[in-house]
Amino acid sequence: MENNSYKIKTNELSKEWIDAYTKEKSNGDDLHWAVEYVMDMAYKSHYDELWSFIKHTNQQDIPQKISSILAAGALEELLSKTGENYIDEIEELARKDPKFNYLLGGVWQNATSAEVWKRVLKARNKSW
Repeated sequence: MENNSYKIKTNELSKEWIDAYTKEKSNGDDLHWAVEYVMDMAYKSHYDELWSFIKHTNQQDIPQKISSILAAGALEELLSKTGENYIDEIEELARKDPKFNYLLGGVWQNATSAEVWKRVLKARNKSW
C-alpha cells in the first residue's frame, strides 16, 4: 500500500497498525508501513489525523501491549509536539471515557510542556 498521502482511512490504518504489532514477525514485516505512517503523522505535523487515529485505535478491542505502544508512542508524541492544541479535548475525553483515561495513564511527560503536563496529570486517574 502506498503511504504518501495522509488520506488513508482511519479504520484501515488502525487495523493494519495493530496487526503490525500483534501478527507473527514474518507477517508483521508486510505491515511495517502502518507503523511508519503513524510515526510520520507526528513528524510531518499531521496532528488532526494522528488524533483521529489515536481515538479510533483506542476504541478497538486491543491488548495491553497495544495500549502501551499507543500511549507511549502516538499519544505521547501528540502531547509533546502540540499538546496545547489538543489538551482541552483530551481532558474532556478523559472525563467521559474511562478507556481513554486509562490510556492517558501510560503517557510520560517526555517533551510535553509543563503547563500541558500539569493538565494531563490532573485529567488522568492514575499512571501505569
